[in-house]
Amino acid sequence: MELLVAITILVIVMTSSMVIFRGVTRAWQTGQLRTERYQQARLLFDLFAREISSCTVNTHYPFLGLNAGAGAPLKSGSQQDELFFVATLPGRGGLVERGYWVNAAGDLVCHDDEPADGDYAATGRDELCGNDIQGFDVRYFNGMEWFDQWDSRPGGPQAEELPKALQVTVTIGREHPESFDIIIAVPTSSS
Repeated sequence: MELLVAITILVIVMTSSMVIFRGVTRAWQTGQLRTERYQQARLLFDLFAREISSCTVNTHYPFLGLNAGAGAPLKSGSQQDELFFVATLPGRGGLVERGYWVNAAGDLVCHDDEPADGDYAATGRDELCGNDIQGFDVRYFNGMEWFDQWDSRPGGPQAEELPKALQVTVTIGREHPESFDIIIAVPTSSS
């Protein structure tokens, strides 16, 4: 009888220890995942703010913000909003083409071309800037209202103009995705 009581107590103690261990492990994994997501969002927003705030525009280098599903994407395989512009970046010579879009695998891809030639789709190289991206949404502010798209090409709705600010929202994670957003001022805007 004493042996049966001792085994029962041992089973109860081991079961509670396993439940506590599982809970601690799950909490640690969740914390680790959130830390990785916050770090990725912070790095992306630092990149966006540094590059977008130094953008420029003229007839050869239009600022293009394309809304997902509102026409043919500039980059084949693009699944979310697309953003393309030309900027003067620290440490780089002259104007540099930059662009961001998300492919079908959920990777945020960055376009880079130096020197800029204004052909965002055909020239330059593309590199991975982020992963596990479930949403990439960009809105544009002209000083009075927000727009879902921006087209500064000659004859476009915002011909040869830059937005005053952009709101970039990035959603990261397949399971329990989290959204992060930032508003970036464009000091080179003259509109």
